[in-house]
Amino acid sequence: MQGSEDLAALRQEIVYLLRQQMEALDSPLGLTDARLSKCYERQARVHELREKLQAAISAEPEVVSTSQKTSTLEQTSPLNAGASI
Repeated sequence: MQGSEDLAALRQEIVYLLRQQMEALDSPLGLTDARLSKCYERQARVHELREKLQAAISAEPEVVSTSQKTSTLEQTSPLNAGASI
């Protein structure tokens, strides 16, 4: 289940970064140039992570559907029918 752990880790990092963004925007100290720069860095990182997450999610069904097709083919194969007798 390494894939689901990777997805969870990506989601956790995205949530963490978004919370930092909210804290920076809600700060009573205001947005200095340095804080604004950090916000842009976090925003870029969130974008990268979302792309990775989307790619990982898009790739998952292909693996599942391929394994389902294989198991269906294995079950209906005449070679396997003789093995179960």
